[in-house]
Amino acid sequence: DDAEEARAFFRDVLEFPYVDVHGGWLIFKLPPAELGIHPAGDPGSAAPSGYHELYLMCDNVEEAVADLTAKGVELTSAVEDQGFGQLVRLRVPGAGEIGLYQPKHTTAYGLEG
Repeated sequence: DDAEEARAFFRDVLEFPYVDVHGGWLIFKLPPAELGIHPAGDPGSAAPSGYHELYLMCDNVEEAVADLTAKGVELTSAVEDQGFGQLVRLRVPGAGEIGLYQPKHTTAYGLEG
């Protein structure tokens, strides 16, 4: 709904590195990422078929939550154990919500190749 507000959040609050490609259009460098693919109709998921969701990962969700709330970030859920990790949701001003979690599973982002 408000790209400028969302860009400011990722730039100023989460402090993601970025380049300005023209007139304030920011492209952000993302932290290491992983992709997990779940089957359609997975009984353990309430997500509809064709649904995608982005989660940021952290090493310690409690520390991350303390840091984010000190910066004025609005949490939209409590930290919850989801089996795969400890998950919290936060509001991205102008752009809905995003998940942040501390994984309990083996991660893939450090793999070579």
